[in-house]
Amino acid sequence: MPTLKHLNALDYIVIVVFLLMVAGVGVFVARYNKHTSDYFKAGGQLPWLISGLSLFVSGFSAFMFVSASGFTYKNGVAGVYMFTSAFGAYWLGYFWYGKLWRRARISSPMELLTRRYSQSTTYFYSIIAVIPNILLMGTLIYTLCIFISSALGFGSKTFDLGILTVSGFEITLIGIGIVLLVYTVLGGLWAVAVTDTLQFIIIFLMTLVVFPLSFIYLGDGSFLTGFDRMVAEAPAGYLDFSLGQISFLYVTTFWIMNCFGYNVNWHIGQRYYSIADERDTKKMAAFCAIVSLFAPILWILPVMVSRVLFPDIGLLWPELTAPHEASFVSLCLFILPNGFLGVVVSAILAASMSSADSTFNWLAAVVTKDVYVPVAKRLKHGDEPSDRNQLIVGKLTVLTIGVFAIAISLLFQKIGSSFDIYMNIYSMTTPAMFMPVLIGLVYRKTPWWSGMAAAGAGIAATFVMNIVAVAAAGLPLDSLGDVFREVSFSFLGMPFGKFEMNVWVGIAVSGGVFFLSARWPNKNPQDVERLAALDQDLRTPAYGNEGPVDPKSIQSYKIVALLSGFVGALLILLSFFSGAGRDVMINALTGIGAGLFGLFFWRLAKYYESK
Repeated sequence: MPTLKHLNALDYIVIVVFLLMVAGVGVFVARYNKHTSDYFKAGGQLPWLISGLSLFVSGFSAFMFVSASGFTYKNGVAGVYMFTSAFGAYWLGYFWYGKLWRRARISSPMELLTRRYSQSTTYFYSIIAVIPNILLMGTLIYTLCIFISSALGFGSKTFDLGILTVSGFEITLIGIGIVLLVYTVLGGLWAVAVTDTLQFIIIFLMTLVVFPLSFIYLGDGSFLTGFDRMVAEAPAGYLDFSLGQISFLYVTTFWIMNCFGYNVNWHIGQRYYSIADERDTKKMAAFCAIVSLFAPILWILPVMVSRVLFPDIGLLWPELTAPHEASFVSLCLFILPNGFLGVVVSAILAASMSSADSTFNWLAAVVTKDVYVPVAKRLKHGDEPSDRNQLIVGKLTVLTIGVFAIAISLLFQKIGSSFDIYMNIYSMTTPAMFMPVLIGLVYRKTPWWSGMAAAGAGIAATFVMNIVAVAAAGLPLDSLGDVFREVSFSFLGMPFGKFEMNVWVGIAVSGGVFFLSARWPNKNPQDVERLAALDQDLRTPAYGNEGPVDPKSIQSYKIVALLSGFVGALLILLSFFSGAGRDVMINALTGIGAGLFGLFFWRLAKYYESK
């Protein structure tokens, strides 16, 4: 079995510097957050390119390099069908949902529910959204720590702290969680978007290195020879253009879920409504669609190389419950030079932090704008809380949810594959919750209570079917945790697992109740008037003012330019300490690439300054 590198002093320098840069962005951009609209919406002035890059990066985080790579390691070409599914989903945003989110003219994601249905619907969704999203954030932190602890090389070590003994993995998890909390409380949407843009640049540069280098290494210096070797030595059926062990129903269900996730997920809507002009939503969606088709392929193919290089990867990572999920990090540790390894780890770390920040930010917006403000106004007889109080509530919400997410993530290491955890949590509630949003934006003839009824019925039906499926399999139901056991069965000749069952039951029941509710239209004049106002807004284009570009937008381009240039200079400097000639070249060329990105964004800032 090949010997893997571990991070050395060069990599630790890069990681520390990178985290300081990211935290520095949060501190610097905090000056923009004069009002809650700045903190939660970037004042509606996010540049489309930065918003689009943030939209793309916040959609995958470390999941793509851990859970998705583990799936590809096991299933081969089927991973291409799975992880390019965002391509089709973004085109729905291009033609419909991007402009509808912008036309809704809202300041928090769930304000859409208040306008489309009722304030009660927003309260209902707020309650049922918090717990699943805390679980998902716990999954994200857990997934990220698989990558980080593996790269740092002390995931299997234990440390005696006197009153308790903890593993290196647990220390990594808690440490990253604390850094994440500090950053998210300082942040705001401006900080999220700017750092996301930097993460895209770094991950793009990493991709340009890992993809060709993996095949060149496999081919002993020849890319084509490496490709031929992968084809020859891959397991039987691994490279067939078929689904292999994955059912057509599973892949179809995954695509359907992405149609929800990449169009009506709350952080997606936040990116669309936070730009000035609805025409820019088309640019964002088209850009994300194209990148979502090609980038995953460039990440998936190196994992297939990893399958050939490490056929028994469990021997490398005996301490991991799902060692195949370390396939991408194993490849990086094997072929990349020290120094650049620090950049890879930092980029995926920061991208995941930004992804979590996105979720924390919209959750804080919902709790603040859609729960705290209406309740406080009722208690104060119509007086709205000050912006300062709203910001405090938002930051305390981030802190509280973050602490719970860290606690939950500590439990996941005892459960198993993060991919399975993610899919099961996501599928339990998401289809039922998002059906009234996905359909309700385009079909506006249902009454004020239809969103709650549809989502509630869908979630209840999904939960009941989980109980029925476990009982039918002859498994015990002694506790709530037993309800979430993975089972499989056949229905109408098709193989079902919990994931497929949850999604289709949620869609069928939620959608059925939603359309059935149209038989009882709104009769209350206030409900009729509110829905008519939304209908008028959704039919009216939301164009930005034809005037000078907002100074904050220009400044955001400059920040990205300076950070990219700094990363480039750091990599070029590290190349002098990289040792072997090939390592020097990789670090130096990647540094030059980062510098070119910095030059591009600087020129872009100057262009908009001159307009």
